[in-house]
Amino acid sequence: MVLGKPHVSDVNTDIILTVQETINGSNIALNLSTNPYTSLKVIISDPDKNEAEYTAALVNSPGTDGKIHYLNTLSATFDEPGAWAAKAKVTLSDGSIFTSNEIIFEVLS
Repeated sequence: MVLGKPHVSDVNTDIILTVQETINGSNIALNLSTNPYTSLKVIISDPDKNEAEYTAALVNSPGTDGKIHYLNTLSATFDEPGAWAAKAKVTLSDGSIFTSNEIIFEVLS
């Protein structure tokens, strides 16, 4: 989730995503407190579909809600206006990888 619309060169944009798993046909938050992980990442795609991977953190420890976030601290992250995308990528200690659906958001000039 992106609150508000970021602008080119904005910093401190907090991108919050929920990682889910499907159990019996229903999507539920992946409980990160009971699924040991080795990495949390947010993958951001610019309007030209170029991807960059950033280290993420839990929103609410211990992670029972499956929410992770990346706080943008670099003015170069959003370097052009247009439709951007973000998705979560969680690598569990057993090697399995959970990737969220993409969210699309607009970066203003």
